Amino acid sequence: MLFTVVTRTRHRSPASVITGIAAIIAGIIVVGIILVLVKANQNNDIVNLVLDIGRFFARPFEDLFPQDDPENNILLNWGIAAVAYLIVGAIIARIVRR
Repeated sequence: MLFTVVTRTRHRSPASVITGIAAIIAGIIVVGIILVLVKANQNNDIVNLVLDIGRFFARPFEDLFPQDDPENNILLNWGIAAVAYLIVGAIIARIVRR
């Protein structure tokens, strides 16, 4: 009886890595939005870390559409940032796949 050993290696294509990074960035931004909307304690280290990272990635979209209410400002502008990262990530991934 002859046995064949098959080994599987996980190979991530550059396109899937790009898509994953864009999704992680968008996810952090969305978690930041949620933390602001539920009024999480911003003195908490974890909340502060997530908001700092979200602020960093959402900075190009800061006051894109200024709102009087700071919560609405974050909801709208950070929401646009999250969607933009997903779209740009998908476009770059598609280009890399070619």
